[in-house]
Amino acid sequence: MKKFAFFGIMAVFLSGLIFVSGAQAGNTASIDVAAAAPGSAKTPVSGKNLPVYLDEDLASKHADFTKFAHSKLRTLNRNHRLSRSRMQITQLADGSFRARFHSIDDASLVCKVRRSKSKTIPFVGIVSYKEKVFEAVASSKEGCRKAQFIPVAVIPNRHIFSYKKGTWQ
Repeated sequence: MKKFAFFGIMAVFLSGLIFVSGAQAGNTASIDVAAAAPGSAKTPVSGKNLPVYLDEDLASKHADFTKFAHSKLRTLNRNHRLSRSRMQITQLADGSFRARFHSIDDASLVCKVRRSKSKTIPFVGIVSYKEKVFEAVASSKEGCRKAQFIPVAVIPNRHIFSYKKGTWQ
């Protein structure tokens, strides 16, 4: 009996919600919409008071920085001290060998660009990515190189770059 009463009350309640939302959909009263006006007539529009979504210069620098960051990550990955071509192979106490190398995960790349208050460095870019450590164990050094590597650790990284004299540094 209690369940029947509960379901009856819920049915009436839900019917009321549907009725109210349908009545609001038919309402044609005017709705105020925010206009994109970055400054008033007293203050001129500049890069400092322009909303981020309207700042074409910032969007352009973000696109340039993203290309720069991808290039930088490829270079870092290739020149890493413990890259796959220079993996570290050590012999364990039981006579087997462990191989370890680091690789930067391209999918984890996040680029952020913002304006700076400096006159000489107008933009600052931040690159965040994750560096994965891969490991394999085998009975010989050659076996380690051909073994199936598994990720054993993730190292978060963040680098800050500045836009100076037309280039990212």
